[in-house]
Amino acid sequence: MLNRLPALARFLLALVAIDLAMLVAFRVVFWVAFRETLAGASWEDLARAFYLGSKFDLRLALLLCLPLALLGWIPFLDPARRPAARVGWLAYLAAAQCLVLLLYFVDFGHYAWVRVRLNASLVDHLTPVGVAARVAWETYPILPGVLGLALLTGAYAWVAGRAARRCLAPASNPFTKWPKRAAIAALAALVVAGIWGKWSRYPLRWSEAYFSASEAVAALALNPVLFLTDTAENRNLPYDADKVREHYAYTAALLGVKGPDPGKLDFARYVTPPRKPAARYNLVVIHLESFAAFKSGTFGNRLNATPYFDAIAKQGLLFTNFFVPEVPTPRSVFEMLTGVPDVNPTTTASRNPLIVNQHTLVNALEGYEKYYFLGGSATWGNIRGLFTHNIPGLHVFEEGDYDAPQVDGWGVSDVVLFDKAQQVLGKEKKPFFAFIQTSGNHRPFGIPDDHPGFELAQVDAKVLAENGFDGLAAYNGMRYLDFSLGSFFAKVRQSPAFKNTVFIMYGDHGNPSTRQTPWQELLLTGYHVPCVIYAPGLVKGGARVDFTASLTDALPTSLGLLGVPYLNTALGRDLLNLGPGDRHFSMIGFNGVLDDEFYFRLDPGGPRLFRYRSETGAEDVHQRYPEKLADLQRLQEALYETSKYLLYHNPARPHAAEARRKEERR
Repeated sequence: MLNRLPALARFLLALVAIDLAMLVAFRVVFWVAFRETLAGASWEDLARAFYLGSKFDLRLALLLCLPLALLGWIPFLDPARRPAARVGWLAYLAAAQCLVLLLYFVDFGHYAWVRVRLNASLVDHLTPVGVAARVAWETYPILPGVLGLALLTGAYAWVAGRAARRCLAPASNPFTKWPKRAAIAALAALVVAGIWGKWSRYPLRWSEAYFSASEAVAALALNPVLFLTDTAENRNLPYDADKVREHYAYTAALLGVKGPDPGKLDFARYVTPPRKPAARYNLVVIHLESFAAFKSGTFGNRLNATPYFDAIAKQGLLFTNFFVPEVPTPRSVFEMLTGVPDVNPTTTASRNPLIVNQHTLVNALEGYEKYYFLGGSATWGNIRGLFTHNIPGLHVFEEGDYDAPQVDGWGVSDVVLFDKAQQVLGKEKKPFFAFIQTSGNHRPFGIPDDHPGFELAQVDAKVLAENGFDGLAAYNGMRYLDFSLGSFFAKVRQSPAFKNTVFIMYGDHGNPSTRQTPWQELLLTGYHVPCVIYAPGLVKGGARVDFTASLTDALPTSLGLLGVPYLNTALGRDLLNLGPGDRHFSMIGFNGVLDDEFYFRLDPGGPRLFRYRSETGAEDVHQRYPEKLADLQRLQEALYETSKYLLYHNPARPHAAEARRKEERR
């Protein structure tokens, strides 16, 4: 069958096989060379790393041959018809493989030095060129390496040349016209599938390699050439250590760091909550997609889109001036888990391979089973790496784990998502942490055709606009999210674990309002979200907190309620244990900060100040309050520069006894 394929197709198949064999061989060599780093890895993790790595290798092999696959069919570029074209393509292939081999050589040296696979930060080590060249000459076997590179490139060129002579010869019994076209179409589909890498709406991404908490296992799964390109857009160092140091004493005092050290720029502090509940409480985080505060009845909306949430808010602890530092959704997920505002400049932090290793307070819940529920794919936003790499033993439920069809591109409905979470958590015998991430309240606002107990509403467009909704679909999407939440709590209240569970619910971000209120003029409706802690066993119902708070504070506050000690290394604080002199604030975007009265924003035209809670909240008053302007400008710059720094300096650390001893020694 293969001998009947067109000559170019046979040649391409041979080249892909040769390239893949070479790349897999390098992966085996990497494993042998650095086996000591993988000594603690299970055979299951090693097998999965090799499996994922082979998929990355196949993608690289296909990409290397892609120019030939796309252009080789043109008559004057066809290596089967034109000897000159054959020579040219063999030269290209040899040059490409020489570059790949060079990158692998550099990768081995890079990993031996810093235990990190080759990435775009390498460029920063190449300047000044003279110093870099001297260090390389004195550190690495350059001459043997060059000789080895030449020999391997020559060997590859020889093998590729032999493959060309055998594969590019005319077929003895070629396919006829239509079978030939069908075979080419099938091969093209296989090439696309191989580059895509998985049967999913999302392609194979670097975050798949971070399925384990082990950095060494992730390194084994990565392909250094592809990882180099994946990290290219994040190459420029996005923080200024001198500016962080300039504000360090101020920021450390703001966060309550007991032993500040300007040399180390460390913001770690060990926290022992005063509350000591009798039982080990479960913690369930409910991430409410696009839940703008102004759309809920709790905040005065007259359309009654959220009756179930409003009832829970009355029974729990409501934070009325709660803000997310940044949008969209991946940034909020990152901020919730890490306590660091996502100010990654080029893309969301979860998509930046250079900062996948992060400290999270979730791991302070020692002895807890940990769960993540998402209706779609955890590959979305490369969020898988953030969760699975930083929370050991995490149980992930995503697309394919639900006995229901997907409603839209975001996955199954929120009712199905909550039902699955309730079923799984209801069977859990140990204390547990669960992160439930809804996604239905998002364009296209998919609602299943079969939705018992829920009826689509019909509301006049003018009434919708008067209440801030930009359409009927958005209104019903909000209603269905609320209905899902109500269905979930109707069931979990019957569970024995309910009385020992803390639920924290928050909107992941807001939305623009169709009403031109002062907050909409300031775009604060996109950051203002509700946050409710619902724990009848611990929190008195009907309580409110009206001071300004931030999503980064959510986990410290939750652990404080649970009475769990933790090592905090980021910006979040326990909102229920702030002292009388502690400031209330939230970052807003890359250029703003709020306190309880003022909103400071550093615009391109200069700093601006707004009394955002007043009736004239959109009026710039910076000239009337110069001292407040200077105060908040300092706060904004300190938080912003520290956040940029912490993205790269917040690695996982021990939480319990060891952390406490270190804190006591300091």
